[in-house]
Amino acid sequence: MQGKITSITKERSCRVELSNDILLVLREPAGQSLALGDMLLFDGLNLDANVSVKNLSQETEFSIYVAANDVHDLRLPAMKHGDSRTPSLERINGV
Repeated sequence: MQGKITSITKERSCRVELSNDILLVLREPAGQSLALGDMLLFDGLNLDANVSVKNLSQETEFSIYVAANDVHDLRLPAMKHGDSRTPSLERINGV
């Protein structure tokens, strides 16, 4: 699954929008310097698991931990505080 970094906070938290309307929030990994607009390729994107990532823009590779609460389905309506927008694995993988 491919995604594009659409924002980076001063704390180096990145928002990555996947091509299937899934939003992934991740911390910039130690030793990496991610940039706005970088295209990332996720190998076997799963929840609550380590995932290998290729930064196609910078030709680098790294691993991140993807927590379920850091993945949001943008097709679902905005939720009240405490509700979940965590997508199913089928939605994450483009179904």
